[in-house]
Amino acid sequence: MRRILINILLFLVLSNWLTAQNIQFTASAPKSVEVGEQFELIYTLSDQPSGFRPPEFKNMNLLGGPSTSSSSNVQIINGKVTQNSAYSYTYYLSANKMGTINLDPALATVNGKSYSSNTITIEVLKSGSPKSNSNANANNNSENNQASADLGSGDIFARILIDRNSVYQGEGFIATIKLYSKLGISNLGGPENLNLDNFFRQDIEIGQIRSERENIKGQAYLTAVIQKFVLFPQKSGEIVIDPFSMKVQVQVPVRNRRPSVFDDFFGPQVQEVEKKIYSLPVKIYVKSLPANGPNSFKEAVGDFTFKTTLDKQNVKTNDAINLKLSISGNGNIKMIGPLEIKFPTDFETYDPKISVNTNVTNAGVSGSKTFEYLVIPRHSGNFKIPSIEFSYFDLKSKQYKTLSSGELEINVEKSENEGTTNVISGVGKEDVKFLGKDIQFIMTRVPVFTRTGEFLFGSLGFCLYFIISFLLFIILVLLWRKRIRENANLVMVRNKRANKIARMRLKDAHLYMTENKKENFYEYILKALWGYMSDKLSIPVAELSREKVLEETSNKKIESDIIKKFLEILDTCEYARYAPIQDNTQMDSVYKDAITVISQIEQKMK
Repeated sequence: MRRILINILLFLVLSNWLTAQNIQFTASAPKSVEVGEQFELIYTLSDQPSGFRPPEFKNMNLLGGPSTSSSSNVQIINGKVTQNSAYSYTYYLSANKMGTINLDPALATVNGKSYSSNTITIEVLKSGSPKSNSNANANNNSENNQASADLGSGDIFARILIDRNSVYQGEGFIATIKLYSKLGISNLGGPENLNLDNFFRQDIEIGQIRSERENIKGQAYLTAVIQKFVLFPQKSGEIVIDPFSMKVQVQVPVRNRRPSVFDDFFGPQVQEVEKKIYSLPVKIYVKSLPANGPNSFKEAVGDFTFKTTLDKQNVKTNDAINLKLSISGNGNIKMIGPLEIKFPTDFETYDPKISVNTNVTNAGVSGSKTFEYLVIPRHSGNFKIPSIEFSYFDLKSKQYKTLSSGELEINVEKSENEGTTNVISGVGKEDVKFLGKDIQFIMTRVPVFTRTGEFLFGSLGFCLYFIISFLLFIILVLLWRKRIRENANLVMVRNKRANKIARMRLKDAHLYMTENKKENFYEYILKALWGYMSDKLSIPVAELSREKVLEETSNKKIESDIIKKFLEILDTCEYARYAPIQDNTQMDSVYKDAITVISQIEQKMK
């Protein structure tokens, strides 16, 4: 009881402290709507207001609202307290005429202080914009098959958009593949024949593809960003990105069809049409870098910093030293080559270990690249590594800039084993070098010799090898004969392979689910279920029925709930194959249920 009271007091104290933080007050609405289309205007606050006043809704009809809601969540993770609260006011509006609507900020009072939201700009387009796919009725019948689809040449297209058309060689720019459509899209393939051989490419994570409405030359399109990446040109001159192609399944209204009484309820009938669209070529002019580049320039273009770290400056002979060169900043980090370092001749060196860490965003590529060198001094003395230089082309000043580490001093003291050699793992014979007067990799251990005049034949080892080989041969023959007998029993073979074949078909179904191919997905789920039951019961699929399944599984004492779930999945799949388009949630549920019911039957029939 005491612990509960302490937790309640702690929660109240934390809540009061958190609510005293900055108040977030935001407004959100669609960027564009049609004339007469209903849309939502939502105002959200991070704390409960004592007063709220919306702006004046000019050139709009207030259809409903405000509808209020609230939510709150407090979390304590590793001692860190976070609280998320939200109080929202939702208005339902429609625009009266085409044009641009600018909504003034809303006003709210929280804890005696006044706050204002952001302004909202909404573009009102003429009616006739593309609708979402949720109301599309894709039932196919004989009348639909005779109808022709209305697909205009400008209803759907794709483009490559670039943020700049003139860059330096090695300078990154953002390229976006964007789809524009006036029609509903049921399936979308990726870009084909996209040739970016003249560029170094780094993809930008876009997450789930989302669509939004945009005004393109006075017409409303649904647009979606398909891919986005940063491109670094590898050569100068005019580079042309050739057109790519995409396969898209769109839903278009069916013409030459008698009106139906169901049109008002389900929406107009549509037909799925596969269309291959092509983008337009894109030209980029790539400027050459200045010809007076320094010797320490290693193709770095951008804005960078350079840091050198030596883990030890006072060592003994044969002790390892780590020299780390780190380049950080914004630009073509992955394309930067190793730097030139002049190590003393008495130092044994190895190829650097290279590590790259980049972050690719809409602002470009940032991160770091590290070169880590392993160095081993073989003789004592005071040594100096000359200053290490790193040069890059600065895009702001349009000039080369050189950064240097300064001279590095290393004091090597003589160790007891200076005349010997430490063995470093991972070093091959090609790494052997003359270091002063020493030669590495001299064998120091005593070699192993064998006596002459001794033969293997007739010895004890020979007899043991012969006996063991003979026993292994007998075991393999017995196992082979057992497998032949099992394969001769067709019922046993089908029973054993039932689960394996079913899982292979479920794997194919999962692939179709990820590609959003609904009909193929449900077809392979049905094949997996019927095929599994046929193999387990040793009944051909053509003779297998629901009644037969119930009868045979009852004889094998399988629980009725499992078989009932099995039949429900069959009904769901057979109905969904010919039902209107649904989201992936149902397919995911059917896929998991199919795996579960097959596993349950497999356990019962072992």
